[in-house]
Amino acid sequence: MQSPIRKLVGAAACAILLALSSCASLQHGWDQGSVTMVADLINSGKSAELASMSGSPFLVDGEVVPLKADVAGFWTGIVKAGYKVQGPQLGMTAPATPDSYKQFADTMEVRAFFKNYVKKDTRLLELKTSGGTTVLLLIKDSLFSKKIIQGFKGPF
Repeated sequence: MQSPIRKLVGAAACAILLALSSCASLQHGWDQGSVTMVADLINSGKSAELASMSGSPFLVDGEVVPLKADVAGFWTGIVKAGYKVQGPQLGMTAPATPDSYKQFADTMEVRAFFKNYVKKDTRLLELKTSGGTTVLLLIKDSLFSKKIIQGFKGPF
């Protein structure tokens, strides 16, 4: 018969292994949720909500948009232009790294943006559409706040 302490240690070890094995699936679920959220907000024309969730400065393709009002103008322009995300699917996902700036533009301005504003726990997400286009998103996720969108590139 096992001692209660031994049973407790065994149960704790099983719980830790279960938690570690599900981390990747949890991250995938959060990333999918981020892509779906952005697509749903764009498709429903909620530019003000997108703007309120976006960081400032903000990266659009290879251009740094420093003013919050201009970030709001970007989202309003996307909606007014009638852009829709058909059949959003999560593509590539990865933590943002010091070299991730090259996905947006290989310039000093974008490199400086990543160095100064893209912090730990920021993710680079690929939003694929059923029409074959791709959008890159920089997303900063937090358990205690709404997702912050830091960058948008596409569709390409």
